[in-house]
Amino acid sequence: MGNTAQIYDFKSELINGKTFYMSPSASPLHGMIIGNIYVMLANYLKGKPCRVFTDTIDVYLDESNRVIPDVSVLCDKTKFTDRGYEGVPKLIVEVISPSSVKRDRIEKRALYERMGVAHYWLIDPKNKNLEIYNLVDGRYALEDIYTDYDEHELERMSEEDRDSIVTEFKTAAFDGLVFNIAEIFETF
Repeated sequence: MGNTAQIYDFKSELINGKTFYMSPSASPLHGMIIGNIYVMLANYLKGKPCRVFTDTIDVYLDESNRVIPDVSVLCDKTKFTDRGYEGVPKLIVEVISPSSVKRDRIEKRALYERMGVAHYWLIDPKNKNLEIYNLVDGRYALEDIYTDYDEHELERMSEEDRDSIVTEFKTAAFDGLVFNIAEIFETF
C-alpha cells in the first residue's frame, strides 16, 4: 500500500487579524454539552426575536475578527448575510478543549468584551464548571461559577458545603429561564 494522507477541512477563526485553525471535530463530551445548551436555549427562544446557533455559523464581529462560537444567540435579523452573521451576538458560549484553553480564557474573552458581547459563558467540561460573565460598563463581571459535582465529590464534602451548592439558577441573559447545571453536563 502507498502512503495515504487524510485531508481535513479545518475551520478557522480570525482574531485581531491573526488566523487560528480549529480541530476538525471536538470530543463527544464537547458536542453533548453544546447540544444540551442549544436545546435549552432553542426551547426558551421560541416565539422570541433571537435565535440560537451552534458552531455552524461564522460570526463577523468586524473585518479583523471572525469567530465560530460553540453556541451563540443572535438577535438582529438584519445582520444575517450569505457568509454568516455580521454583528455582535447577545451571548457567546465557548466549551474549552485542551487546544483552546488560552484562546477561550484570555484572547476571546478580551475580544468579546471589547466588541460588546453582552454575555460570555465559558464551560470547562473536564471540571464541569460554567463561568458566566456579563458586560457591565464595558468590562466583564463574573456573575457566578456553577459546578456539577459527582457523587464522590459530594461524599467528601461537609453537609453544610453540600447544602450550599446551587444546582438550578437564573442568569441575567435570559429573563425567567431556569438552568439546571446537571442538565448542561448530562451525557449518557
